[in-house]
Amino acid sequence: MKEILSFVIVLSTFFLFNTTHAQSSRFIHEAGVSLGTAVLQTDFGEQKDFSSSNASTFSFGLNHYLKFFGDYSWDSRSSYFAAHYKLKTEFNYTSSVKLEHKGSLVEGEGVDIDKLKAMTGEVKMYNIGTNLEYYFLEIDDYSSFYRSKKTVNPFLSIGLHYTFYDPDILVNGVSLEGQQEPYTELIDKWQEDAIYLQKGSTFGASVGAGLRLSLDRFDLVLDGRWQHFFSDKVDGLDDFSGENQASNFNDTMVYINFGIVYVFRRN
Repeated sequence: MKEILSFVIVLSTFFLFNTTHAQSSRFIHEAGVSLGTAVLQTDFGEQKDFSSSNASTFSFGLNHYLKFFGDYSWDSRSSYFAAHYKLKTEFNYTSSVKLEHKGSLVEGEGVDIDKLKAMTGEVKMYNIGTNLEYYFLEIDDYSSFYRSKKTVNPFLSIGLHYTFYDPDILVNGVSLEGQQEPYTELIDKWQEDAIYLQKGSTFGASVGAGLRLSLDRFDLVLDGRWQHFFSDKVDGLDDFSGENQASNFNDTMVYINFGIVYVFRRN
C-alpha cells in the first residue's frame, strides 16, 4: 500500500508540474516509444572490473515531451529556453536482470568460491521520471508548422526518477525468500543483515546525451543515460564491507535506447 501511495504522489507531481507550465505557455506535445538495453551495476562482481559487476537486459519506455515557445512575430524570436529546451516525462520498464559473480572472485577453488558461483540474483524494475533536455541547435519554429527534415540535433539531459524494484537472491536456483537468517549457503558477510528481498522503491538522478533526427511528423532518437539510485538495495544486497566487492557504492544503471517520437500539432 505504501508503494502504491508513493507512486501516486510522484506521478501526480510530474503531471502537476507539466500542467502548470502548459497553462502559462504555448507548447507542442510529443509522444513516443523507446527500446533498448539497460546495464545494471550492482554488488555482484568486482568493483574495479566493469564487465564482472554489470548485467544487461531489455528495456522499454513510453515517453511524453513538452516543447515550449514564447510569443512569435515577424521581427521577434522565442526565448533561449524555448529555443533549446524540452521537458520529457517517461515510464520505463526493465525486464528481469540476471546477476551472477564473475571475474577473479570466482576463479580457482575453495568453499567461498563455490558459494559465490552458486549465488545468483534477479531484479525486476520500472520507473517514472522527468528529464530536462538541452539541444545544442535551435529547435524548429513551430509557429508556422514548419519542421526541417533530416536535421540532426545533439542534446544533453538531466533527470529525476522514482524506481520500483523487486529483487531476489538465489542459491543453486533456489530463492532465499522465506528462509531464515543466517544464510549459511552464502559467504560470511552476507549471511546476516545484508540480504533485502522485499519490494522497494527509491529516488534516483540521471545525466545523459543523445541525438535527435527530424523526419517530418516523426523524430528518431538515440539516447544514452547514466542513472544513480539513492539506494544500495536495488539488487537485494546491501554490501557495506569487503575490499574486492563493489561495496560502499549505491547501485547504478546505464540505458542505451532507440526511440521514435510523434509530434502533434501546436495548441
